[in-house]
Amino acid sequence: MPIRSYEARDRAACLAIFDSNCPPYFDPSERALLTGWLDARESGALRHATSLVERFLVLERAGAVLACGGFYVLRARPQASMVWGMVHRAHHREGLGRELLLERVERVASEFPTCAIVLDTSQHTAPFFERLGFRVTSRKPDGYGPGLDRIDMERRAAPPAQ
Repeated sequence: MPIRSYEARDRAACLAIFDSNCPPYFDPSERALLTGWLDARESGALRHATSLVERFLVLERAGAVLACGGFYVLRARPQASMVWGMVHRAHHREGLGRELLLERVERVASEFPTCAIVLDTSQHTAPFFERLGFRVTSRKPDGYGPGLDRIDMERRAAPPAQ
C-alpha cells in the first residue's frame, strides 16, 4: 500500500481517523493538538521551534487514506519523536499500523541513524509498540485524561554498530 507525504487534501481523512479512535485511544482534547500539527504541515512551518525536521505520512488503500503518522527530529539532540500514529478504527488489526510505523522508523534510521526514537502512547497501544522493539521508560496514570495513562517508550533507530 502506498505511503506518501501528507497533503492538505488529506486533512479531513486524518481528522476522521482521529475521531474514529476517540475514545478510547485519544482524549477529545487532543484533537486541537492534531489540528495544530496539520496546520503546520499545510503551511510548511515547523510546529516545534526546536525541530530540525518534521514529517507526516499517510497510508492509502484504493485511494482512501486509512492511516497517518509522523515524526520530528530535534535540532539539539539525536532524538526522533513519533507523533500522531493512528489507523482508522474500522481497519485495526490489518497490519496497517505496523507498516506505517516501520516505514517511519526506517526513514529515521536512514536519515538520522544515531537517533533514539521516542513516543508516548496509552496503555491501550503500548503492547503494540513493545512487540516492535520499543521499551517503556515511564508511566503516568491519567496522563492524557481520566482512565487514559501516558506511557513513554524508546528504541534505537538502527541496531548498534558491530
